[in-house]
Amino acid sequence: MNLDKITNLIKKSRNLTILGISDIIIKGISGIFWFYMASELGAESYGQLGYFISIASIGSTVSLIGSSSTLTVYIAKNVKIQATIYLITLIFGGIISIILFAVYQNIGLSIFVIGHVIFTISSSVMLGSKQYSTYAKYLITQNLLMVGLSISFYFLIGWEGVIIGIGLSYFPFSIWVYKGFKESKIEFSLLRSKLEFLINNYVMSLASVFSGNIDRLVIFPMLGFTLLGNYALGLQVLAILTIIPANVSRYILPQDASGAKTGKLRHSTILLSVGLAITGIFIAPILIPNFFPKFSEATEIIQIISISIIPSTITSMYTSKLLGKEKSRIVLTGSIMFISFQLIGIIFIGEILGINGAAVALVISASIQALFLIIMSFREDKKSKN
Repeated sequence: MNLDKITNLIKKSRNLTILGISDIIIKGISGIFWFYMASELGAESYGQLGYFISIASIGSTVSLIGSSSTLTVYIAKNVKIQATIYLITLIFGGIISIILFAVYQNIGLSIFVIGHVIFTISSSVMLGSKQYSTYAKYLITQNLLMVGLSISFYFLIGWEGVIIGIGLSYFPFSIWVYKGFKESKIEFSLLRSKLEFLINNYVMSLASVFSGNIDRLVIFPMLGFTLLGNYALGLQVLAILTIIPANVSRYILPQDASGAKTGKLRHSTILLSVGLAITGIFIAPILIPNFFPKFSEATEIIQIISISIIPSTITSMYTSKLLGKEKSRIVLTGSIMFISFQLIGIIFIGEILGINGAAVALVISASIQALFLIIMSFREDKKSKN
């Protein structure tokens, strides 16, 4: 192995280590915060908070018009597209925030949407330009602000204040939006040749946010806020267990986009997900009775949901690979399949098994999506060899 290869390997390891350590810190801060809020609020209010955050998350994703992956991929390819996308997403964000306020009379939803748009477009540029250290610093700052602001507003006005605090914590990323407008020009012509990729990413991001939130939107009218709160706590445990797979996924997208080889890292992460799933199954009976006695339904939910770590990790790994090749239509189809099977599963299996049925539906839909992406990835590999 020559010196250049050794240097390159050290740089890759350093970047992944930075992302890994920062993500552990961030998820640790976030996890403690959400566990604290769960213990403070109880199952019903916790479910209510999760329900409205889902609405705000959908609103911000609608505003983003698929710009997240688009920015990461094209910045990695040195295409100066920031200012054009920034302008469009900020206009959309303003419109959606006004609509949400008119419908729900909740200023927190509007602040969340604008803040999350600023955060997403800025962090996408950081990742695309491979500024992992800067990205880590900003993200840690954002999480610390989220904790301080959300808890302060919670004690002032109740659970609605948590949404305001989260939204305001994103605003320090505004400096990156300012930089983007200075460093690039607004050129709508840049989007013409990339319009199909942008549209596919937009529909894909909508599919992704609905796949991540459709369960909450359906569970509430079917089973109520209390059971939704138990389910939301299960998802929070899942988020902690998937720190490393999610971190690797963010790292390898710009690597895949720039043509770097990531196969070994991808396969190692999938193997790790098996151990994480087993951990979730065994930790639930210890965690819930001792720390969250108000969430009596959450133990079995966590055990079932933990299985989904494996297919979800496979999905994230192959999503990155396919997006790096600009095969966003395949990823979109997988996301639509996930939503469809999850929605059907929640309605029919949930009717039989209650809230546990919603957890089973998550595992089934995640498995179907992962299998589809594996098959399509192998097909694309064969095409490229022929």
